[in-house]
Amino acid sequence: MIKNTIRAAQEELKRKGYKLTGPRKAIINYLAESQEHPDMQQIFAGIRAEYPSIGMATLYRTLGLLLELDILRAITVKKNQLRYELKKPGDHHHHLVCTECSQILEFGSCSFKHISSEIETVTRYSIEYHNLEAYGLCPQCQATS
Repeated sequence: MIKNTIRAAQEELKRKGYKLTGPRKAIINYLAESQEHPDMQQIFAGIRAEYPSIGMATLYRTLGLLLELDILRAITVKKNQLRYELKKPGDHHHHLVCTECSQILEFGSCSFKHISSEIETVTRYSIEYHNLEAYGLCPQCQATS
């Protein structure tokens, strides 16, 4: 699955006319292999071993490009901090975000398709895609509140 995700991201980058530079490859690989939703500092620390000369400006530009090309998804946690995940081919999931500890839990259940036709009828929009993030307290933070 990780190799497919890396290959799909790299192919999409090339298909849209961008070079697969060393830093871009390192960032894509790091995100594909991550079991979490890392923030920019975690990504920076994770790729510095392979690319010690990489700067924050390069990381910032590359994340912006991957977001723009719809290869990457950003999830907002408290105080507008961003966490990132590489989009996986054929994967459709959403997120629960703890407003206290910023834990992110993925869930695959999606009932949006049941109401999307009603929304399209009422608004006359043609819905192309959707993203759902729900915010609240995780069980651990509820227990300590």
